Formats: sequence, C-alpha cells, structure tokens
Amino acid sequence: MRAKKKLPKYRRIIRRILVCAFSLILAVVVFFELTVRERLELSIIAQIKSVSNKTINLAVSDYLERNSEICREMVDINCDDLSNVKSISENIHSVNVFKTDIIDVTQNAVDTEMKTHGINVKLGNFTGLNILSDIGPIIPVDIDATTSIMCDITSTFESSGVNQTLHRITLDMHVDIYVGNPIRIESIPFSTSYEIAQTLIVGNAPSAYGSISTRY
Repeated sequence: MRAKKKLPKYRRIIRRILVCAFSLILAVVVFFELTVRERLELSIIAQIKSVSNKTINLAVSDYLERNSEICREMVDINCDDLSNVKSISENIHSVNVFKTDIIDVTQNAVDTEMKTHGINVKLGNFTGLNILSDIGPIIPVDIDATTSIMCDITSTFESSGVNQTLHRITLDMHVDIYVGNPIRIESIPFSTSYEIAQTLIVGNAPSAYGSISTRY
C-alpha cells in the first residue's frame, strides 16, 4: 500500500491561508447580517425620509410660488345680493390639474435627488458598535429607489371670531419610496401636509360647501 503523498509546505501554507480568509469572510458576513444590517437600515431609512421630506417641501413651495393663481381657482365662492357667502364649491378642473402637477413635480424631484446625491452614512455605522455609531468619515451610498406619491386635498371651516369663518385648503401627501439597493426594504412610507390656501370669510358663514377630499 502506497503512502499518501504529502503536500509541499508552501501549498499547505496557502491552503491554511485560504481557509482562514474564507472563515474570516464568512464571520464578517454573518456579523453584518445579524448586527450591522438592521442598524444600517435604520440609518438609511431615517435619511431617506429626511431628504425626501425636505425635497418635497422645496418642490411644493416652488410650485405654489409659481402657480399661486391655481389655488385661488380651486374653489368657487358664491354670494347673494347682499354679499353674504351662500356656498363654497369645488372647481373640479383646477383641483385635478393641481393634483396632477404637484404629483409629477414632487415625484421627479425626489427621484432626481436620490439618483444624483444618494445618501451619506458615517463609517462607524458599518461596524454595528454603539460607541462608533455616527462617527467617522462620510461614506456615500447610491440608492436605487422609486417614488410613488398620492395626495388628498381637504377643505375645512373654522370659527375665527365673531361673525368670521376661516376657510382652509390643505394638501396631504402620502409617499412610498421603494428601495432595492443597498438594503432589502420593500417600501418606506410616510406622510406630510401643507396648507396651500386660506380665506377669511367675514359675515354669514356659507349654508353649504363642497368638500375637496378625493384621493388622486
């Protein structure tokens, strides 16, 4: 019976190095999955919400500044011969135009911001250690995200003193950001609201009004 041929020393060393390297990589992957990923996901989610909210705020403000007349056209105020407000009704065409425009503007703004600038994560967040959290140089992270936005427009009346009624028009935006990279998250939902118009009605409050509350 022939004796088993012994590997050369340098090959045994290389094999040990490869086994150690594989074990180290496996340990890092397991540590990342069990400890780092959750912390990293929370950091990225918080930043995505913050960046998206800020981007939407700027986009909405810019749109309203450039299209202030459309907000005034969204409601029709009807008065009687004595200038008393009898009813406030919805201008459906203006509302639909506003909804379509504001969704396109904000959705494009968020998608562009994510693709252009991405998200910055501190190096310490990749360690999974509390003591190093949010410490160290900034690491840019490319985000593969798609934004879906829906909006509601609501009309409300509030008493604002003797014989005065405040009419408000509010924009409620419901945002879903679907993230495919670098973390496994199906969607990040959040909502935000803006008061886009208000009218102070002096005199008799309207006897009827049309509520603007259809989701688009």
